Amino acid sequence: MVGLFRSASSDSRGPLYRGVAALAGLCMIGLGLRPILSSGDLNYRNWFGGLVFAPLAIVFGLFVLLAALFKPQFLQTTRKDR
Repeated sequence: MVGLFRSASSDSRGPLYRGVAALAGLCMIGLGLRPILSSGDLNYRNWFGGLVFAPLAIVFGLFVLLAALFKPQFLQTTRKDR
């Protein structure tokens, strides 16, 4: 029964998942750059009112973008046979 729901499109390294991750990474980079470029602030408030350190958002966005583009081996899951 499990084999029915497993397909090639559920691969986490597929182009759709990688494209969404790349778009999310670009959004994080943009959210980090906006307060720095507009007013010179190093932080901004998120939707919940908490402060976000903008350079950290940029670094995390770069990590997500690079992981989506180059798909490093340490992020891939391995299947264990029983």
